[in-house]
Amino acid sequence: MTHAGRLQYSSAPRQFRGLFTMTDDKVLPGMNENEILVPEILTKAFEGFASRGIEAFLIGPRARDLAGGESILDAASFDLTVNASMSTIEDVFLDVFGIESSDSRDDKLRLITFKVPVAETARPGRTTIQFNVGPFRSYLPPLRCLRGQNLSGIILDLATREVTVQAFGYDMNLNLVDPFGGTLDYREKLIRPVFPVDTIFRESASWLLKVARYVARYGFEPAREVRAAAERDASNILDVPREIWLKEMNKVLCGPVAGKGLAFLAECRVLNYMMPEVAAVTEFSDDEGKHKDVWAHTRQVVQNAEPVPIVRWAALCHDIGKVWTKQTFRDGKIHFFRHEEVSAMLFEGIAARFMFPEDEADSVNYIIKNHSRINLYREEWTDAAVRRLIRDVGDYLDNLIAFSKADLTSKRTDRVEMVRSLLTELQIRVMEIRQKDTRVNPLPKGLGNEIMKKFQIPAGPAIGRLRDIVLDAIDNETIPEGRDSEFYMDWLEKNGHFQ
Repeated sequence: MTHAGRLQYSSAPRQFRGLFTMTDDKVLPGMNENEILVPEILTKAFEGFASRGIEAFLIGPRARDLAGGESILDAASFDLTVNASMSTIEDVFLDVFGIESSDSRDDKLRLITFKVPVAETARPGRTTIQFNVGPFRSYLPPLRCLRGQNLSGIILDLATREVTVQAFGYDMNLNLVDPFGGTLDYREKLIRPVFPVDTIFRESASWLLKVARYVARYGFEPAREVRAAAERDASNILDVPREIWLKEMNKVLCGPVAGKGLAFLAECRVLNYMMPEVAAVTEFSDDEGKHKDVWAHTRQVVQNAEPVPIVRWAALCHDIGKVWTKQTFRDGKIHFFRHEEVSAMLFEGIAARFMFPEDEADSVNYIIKNHSRINLYREEWTDAAVRRLIRDVGDYLDNLIAFSKADLTSKRTDRVEMVRSLLTELQIRVMEIRQKDTRVNPLPKGLGNEIMKKFQIPAGPAIGRLRDIVLDAIDNETIPEGRDSEFYMDWLEKNGHFQ
């Protein structure tokens, strides 16, 4: 069974404007009236709930696909919100599809995942379709603007989804439920809270970061009134607990379009209050093209980086020291000597302000301070040199390489490809050497203790240096591996390393 739904668009006010209804005069944008819109497997799920008198609505990415006039026939997943308990949801899927949830259900998120088997002939290259299903949500934040609003059922559920482009859905006949104007905002690519914009940043200032997070997720622009209210109320961000600062900024930085989220925070002056060190970069002149636009470069590096908080924080802060280290020489050239160290020092203040976990702050700081080191790599490096890099950099190496690959924003594509190729080669060599070193320890156990005893050297860095000398000699095949301690101590002594 299939259903071809028709929509009606309303010009009513956006806030809490009620249920949309079907008419016979409009079809989904961009779709033929006779085109099949709902795949059979989704229809079966809808009918399974309907047979028990349970309301069910399609929400999430597939609802947005329909709003944008795109087909969902070949979709790999569907999100449903239903007026039923989690146990009833499990019963319906067991009755309809003969399956249980694929993972242990998440009672905290109130969501169950099902993977429904499909014939490969029906979906070439795919054996399952995923359903993410949860009960209607019923919690709203205690905002003054919501007092007296008697929301219930699907309208209340959609109101919990924070921004309008997430707050609409379709029933089994593709009747559209859009109480906040989300389909219009989705087509116009706008981010707007479901709650009244004129008070939201005053009642709950964390929304300044939430809007940035959604801008970074979808790549849409904040609605004009959202931007104006955010700029007016930017200082309220100082009232938000610092752990929320970190939690929300991690989401902004790791968003698919993080550069846009950062641009919103800068343009609305939120960065001025949270990170004046970064805000200073946004106003940093490029001296009429004499050096790269540092803020544009920073946003691009963040965008290029793997969506890992440590790497993206390093990308955000790696050049903030340039504001304070800029020097113009007589020949007109501009330099930023030791900006890495100043950037790392400035980040220490940011880390303290955001209440970073100590290990994460140390990792970001190390990458910022040493972000130019990986660029010294050349294909002529011996395995000994690569092994020395692994030892020196330790656990920071993978993130440091990931950052260096992101920090390639030159307009010279030939140079970018050359450096990217070198870094990929370094990653491969690091992996191979690590695998080799985990198989066999080239040095005998207890060599350090034996050296201390024989030559009366106290424990300390000197012992590590002597071990490194032996390891380098083994890597260079000057001496063999796997010999006893006496052999290596004799070699060290004969070659004058104890003088």
